[in-house]
Amino acid sequence: MSDLGGSTPTDDATTPRAPAKAPNHDKDPAEQETLARDLGEELTEIFTQFIGGEVDFADVTFLTYETLQDLHVIASGAYELEYDNDDDDSAGYDDREHRHEQEELAMEPDRP
Repeated sequence: MSDLGGSTPTDDATTPRAPAKAPNHDKDPAEQETLARDLGEELTEIFTQFIGGEVDFADVTFLTYETLQDLHVIASGAYELEYDNDDDDSAGYDDREHRHEQEELAMEPDRP
């Protein structure tokens, strides 16, 4: 008899899986817990928007998957938090300078 698919002993739902990779303990566990709770709140908001008809099912599916990926990154410790500082480059944003740069790239004359 040939094996053309079908179930195998490893397909059994009761077969134990290999343990997941241990989380990275270089990160602060309290920080990771806070981030995980924030993700839970985001999912709650997404689900609530779905119930209210503000988001369609495809978007809920995508956003849920994306959130689960974020959770995996947090659990593995493979992330770096970025904090908003007042010293960043956006504080010195000059609309005229950026408009000039965009118009130059578009090969259009500068507007006053």
